[in-house]
Amino acid sequence: MLDIHRPRAVLEINSWLPELKNGEQRLSLNGCELPSEVGATLPGSVRALCLAPGRWLLVSEEQSPANIAERFAAEVTAQGAVLIDTTDGIGVLNVRGAQARDVLSKGCGLDFHPTAFAAGHCARTRFAQMAVIVEHIDDATGFRLYVARSYLRFLTDWIADAAVEFQSSP
Repeated sequence: MLDIHRPRAVLEINSWLPELKNGEQRLSLNGCELPSEVGATLPGSVRALCLAPGRWLLVSEEQSPANIAERFAAEVTAQGAVLIDTTDGIGVLNVRGAQARDVLSKGCGLDFHPTAFAAGHCARTRFAQMAVIVEHIDDATGFRLYVARSYLRFLTDWIADAAVEFQSSP
């Protein structure tokens, strides 16, 4: 199944401090350390996806971008990073179902086998020639693909076309 998902908030945290990028210092929000391993995620009402050393994506279904910024901006800045609201610039697509891994495998070089890309992980990749962040939510919910909003229609059409071979005939 394929559908456009609209999270309430998508924000990015970036730092160029060497100690955050090389793991000497950990960034924390409200006393909780953000994951430092690239591809790891932190669950919660505001999920944190570690995209690269010193770079995270914060996603919330419940809280507004303004609420998250109000809660965390000063704390993020004090630790040598910046919080950027990217909610309006990011499109999100849910891909789930028995063939989701096979369909996604057609678009990029990631290994979607459950032992290689387990639930609770994410990856930045090129997908059908677009920069995409893939988050494996869980086996029931499937995957979320984050892409620049201007590419969302193309990505949706590409995945729908790639899924045709996996649909059973009537």
